[in-house]
Amino acid sequence: MNIKTWIYRIALYALLFGVSALTYGGNALSPFLEKAVNGIALLGIPALVLFYFYQPGVYKVAAWALFLGVVLLVIESQYEYGKPVYSYFVIKRFAYCGLALSAYFVAARAGVLKIKYAVNIIFGLYVVNQLFLGQIFSYALTSETRTTSAPEAFYLVIPFLYYTVRYFTEKKIWDLFGSVAVFGFIVFLLHRSVMSSAAVAGLLVTGLAAIGKISDGSLNVRRTLGTVMVVTLASLPFLGIMGSIKADGFMEQIAGIFDPAEDNTGSWRLEQITHYMNQFNDRPLLGWRYEGYDRGEIMENEDFPEKGTIIHSQYVDMLYNYGVVGLAINLFIILGTLYVMYRRNPTFSTEQAVLFGFIASGLLFGISYQLPVFYWGFVGLGMFYGLHRQPDDVNPDDYDMVENEDDEHQDNPTVYTPQISI
Repeated sequence: MNIKTWIYRIALYALLFGVSALTYGGNALSPFLEKAVNGIALLGIPALVLFYFYQPGVYKVAAWALFLGVVLLVIESQYEYGKPVYSYFVIKRFAYCGLALSAYFVAARAGVLKIKYAVNIIFGLYVVNQLFLGQIFSYALTSETRTTSAPEAFYLVIPFLYYTVRYFTEKKIWDLFGSVAVFGFIVFLLHRSVMSSAAVAGLLVTGLAAIGKISDGSLNVRRTLGTVMVVTLASLPFLGIMGSIKADGFMEQIAGIFDPAEDNTGSWRLEQITHYMNQFNDRPLLGWRYEGYDRGEIMENEDFPEKGTIIHSQYVDMLYNYGVVGLAINLFIILGTLYVMYRRNPTFSTEQAVLFGFIASGLLFGISYQLPVFYWGFVGLGMFYGLHRQPDDVNPDDYDMVENEDDEHQDNPTVYTPQISI
């Protein structure tokens, strides 16, 4: 593997893992994390132009819309405030979704990234953060003492889906144990949005398996349900060890999923959604942009001295700050990727099935939280796998990039073909 491939591979790993607090010991205030996010977002803007001709059709349309939006934000800043970048905060948040386009370009040159590598990295980061750094020992099974943020816990949907898909395709009982164990860990971390997203993603890939999209559709229902029941029963002593007070608090947190209006954090989110959606009604097309940035957190205090607004929901955040246009660009990239993946592949490989489920789960996760920056990297990786399926049993290092000039229907002429030395 040449040096250029290594550079692209490092860039891909930076997009997928370098923009998450999990990589920095769970420190969301790390200056390195801030620089990484700002730098990657800044590089992603010119990439919309530089990589334009290497993008599939769906992403070409998104690149036009995103680059035009950034240009208009710069013009507005110059006209209204006398400088081209009044707030990089406003520009980068609009351009985050463009990282999916950058990830597609980089993935096409980085070699095949097997999803099991991503699973190993995620587990490794959790071992370091929770055990080696001792964070888990301060966790008392309450929302106030959680040692992971929701975006960090959202990573766990990937290994959960990985083991689930492997169970459907290879029918090995240990993969089912792995799937149940990861989901149990998600529940243990008490991020209800992640629980819901994982559950829906699990049901989605189960449906794909049932229709033969990722396997022959056969599934030993009795063995599957029996294994799940055994694992559940085996966990009961652990619930007893927690003690009645902690167990009651734990179950109260779970109950908040089904009745958010009666839950403290759930009711607060509902109040925030209602408040900012009323603001959205005043500027539905293009949102508040720089004016919204100057207004600060108007829900808490109209005279709040800090600029910028932290809105939990991805949908409300886009609608308030960038209007219907901003949200439409986000959804176009996500739904367009899912559409291409589904239509271009009669059956899914393990990588495709996991990425399809994870990308789809973001649609639910975005109701409660803003989509993590790393999510867009996985969206672009999903588009790459949707267009260029790779066999599961081939070593990524056996692939060299070649130009395929004969395929007139290929959106991106750069593909991988095996060049195996004998």
